[in-house]
Amino acid sequence: MAESSNSEKKISEENQAKEKNSQTVTLEENKLENMNPEESTQTTQQTETVEQPESVTPNELEIAKKEVESLKDSWARERAEFQNFKRRSAQEFSSIRKEAVKSLAAGFLNPIDNLERVSSTQSPSEELKPFVDGVGMVLKEFYSVLEKANVFRFDPKGESFDPMSMEALSSEEGDQYSEETVIDVYQPGYFYKENEEKFALRPARVRIGKPKA
Repeated sequence: MAESSNSEKKISEENQAKEKNSQTVTLEENKLENMNPEESTQTTQQTETVEQPESVTPNELEIAKKEVESLKDSWARERAEFQNFKRRSAQEFSSIRKEAVKSLAAGFLNPIDNLERVSSTQSPSEELKPFVDGVGMVLKEFYSVLEKANVFRFDPKGESFDPMSMEALSSEEGDQYSEETVIDVYQPGYFYKENEEKFALRPARVRIGKPKA
């Protein structure tokens, strides 16, 4: 009987403890429900730390703007200098190429002159004709090679005299001439052409006709 009484008493104490804990939880829930949203948020975020962005002062903003402008100016200067470098390099390359071609072509001119004298032989004999014809073919090959390098031969007979590309070795006067005109070519000239510009490699040596003074 004593054991049964003690067991009932223990069960009763456990039930009382459960009811007390249930009442405590209910009170806490009611307390949270009665809080306004701000209080509830503050309560649930008590252990959280919110990092706020640092504010920028007007002075710092002005310094940043100046740095940006300085970088833009520096970039513009560097770009201009690079463009100038490219232009100078292109001009130097063109000048070097032109001088190299002129030097190479000048070395061929005298041999070409000699071949032209042979090919211009009047009425060659049957034995010499094949040789003269062969020299003429070689000359055409020379002209083709020079033209690929933008070097051109010119024979200005019948054209107006141009002191920039011709050299007058002799002259004559006559009523038939209205201006200085090339009437004979002693030696053809050569020029180097780049785009639309021409540079004389060797002036044509000519005889000109002049109107009477």
